[in-house]
Amino acid sequence: MITIGYSTRTSNPTLREYFKKTCGIKDVEVIEVINNGEKSLAQAYNQIIDSSSNNILVLCHDDIKLETGWGKKLLKDFEENPDYSIIGKAGSCYFPESGVYWEKMNQTMVGQVYHHPDGQKKWLSKYSPKLPFLIPVVTIDGLFISFDKTKIKHKFDETIGKFHFYDHGFCIPNYLDGVKIGVTSSFEITHQSVGQPNEEFWISKNQFLQKWGSKLPLDLKPEKVFIPEIKEKLSNKFGKVAVIIPNKSNNELLLDCINSFYTNCNPELFKIFIADTGSTDEEKEWIKKNILTLGNIEFIEYDYYNFAKINNDVVKNYVTKEYEYILFCNNDIKLLNNVLFEMIKTFKTYPNCGTVGARLMYPDNTVQHDGLFLYLKKDNKQIVSTHKNQFNYYNYSSGLNSVIGNTAALMMVTKNAFIKAGMFNEKYRHCFEDVELNIKLKSIGLKNFTNSNCVAYHIESKTRDVKLNNYEMIEDYNNIFVPTFKSIFEKIKNEVFVL
Repeated sequence: MITIGYSTRTSNPTLREYFKKTCGIKDVEVIEVINNGEKSLAQAYNQIIDSSSNNILVLCHDDIKLETGWGKKLLKDFEENPDYSIIGKAGSCYFPESGVYWEKMNQTMVGQVYHHPDGQKKWLSKYSPKLPFLIPVVTIDGLFISFDKTKIKHKFDETIGKFHFYDHGFCIPNYLDGVKIGVTSSFEITHQSVGQPNEEFWISKNQFLQKWGSKLPLDLKPEKVFIPEIKEKLSNKFGKVAVIIPNKSNNELLLDCINSFYTNCNPELFKIFIADTGSTDEEKEWIKKNILTLGNIEFIEYDYYNFAKINNDVVKNYVTKEYEYILFCNNDIKLLNNVLFEMIKTFKTYPNCGTVGARLMYPDNTVQHDGLFLYLKKDNKQIVSTHKNQFNYYNYSSGLNSVIGNTAALMMVTKNAFIKAGMFNEKYRHCFEDVELNIKLKSIGLKNFTNSNCVAYHIESKTRDVKLNNYEMIEDYNNIFVPTFKSIFEKIKNEVFVL
């Protein structure tokens, strides 16, 4: 069923028995190539391929440990994914022109590998969370390479490298010829050493680039978004949600946004408030005819745009006592699952919750937002606010995560907490009002969470009627946000990273 092969300096009967014992299946073939440097890994692995009795091969380092039953899980991966021919434990969706495949490590590497060198504590290199599917990649790390030898189109390239780039010299030509490569999370692996680039690595890299550099870069963006299933169990203890959506002249986006609520969420839980900030009379009539008829929707007209002021006004003058929660939502949001129920459930589970956000995705299926991230540059005391995991392919949070804050592009808060924190600061002209609200909620003892089970697409900045004025943003940052941050820093300093 499976042939396991490796290159090693001395014969190791204990290792052979270990692989057979932990594999969890019968009729395991183990091929050991004694190699003291006279052969490259590509030569050793091709020798194993030629002498193997089984179609499924595992070629790996001789200093790894695998969980019991890993072989059964690997065979299941191949059986359930017949379009995949090569499977590894770590890899990359991107291969740059430089040839250094970890160049965009945070964004494009995937998989999980434990490391446990002698005399050191065990740690985990987590390039992506455990996901219930094979992650498509362009190459995998040579630590663990498995494949169906009847489906590959190229063996290992013996002209590239000796102990480096044998993995990429195998994967890249197969990938370019249509062989599908994936990374699995179905079992765990531990590496008992840590690989380090040496002189031979850089020589091998140059050999690889001479042969394949004209085909680079390779960029395999996600074909779809991972959307966790949310099972709803309604309770009479669940309060209702006021969904506030500012809009101006983007009616098609608005329609998609509102339809996504009625498609994915229980209409009994929410009412939508459209805050129109200057659409034409014709556009307003279109909204009334095509959107207001969809359900429980109220249309409110404003003759100006100020995100903070408009949302505050809706809360103060239109959101009645029956609504326990407020969901701030841009008109360019498209829910992909039952975000409302999952967010409310978070508040019910954690009564000290301040805000709850979602995993927001760009239209190209990369991460736009997975929570706010604040850090302080120690040298010049500059405060920087950025999006956690932005532009990552698969390396995003899983489940519920405590964060310093969330973006108001899609953010839930209780009405009481919003009012207690002073609502949005209306002095801001373009942004930062949501960041300030989040840190104020933290300062009064509440916790903010990003619930990455909640997933939505976000096409940025469609509610604003003009492009952002960078000068005004910098001015607001220096004159409003920084003084507010400094005034409450002692209360939130444990949440701020210092560089």
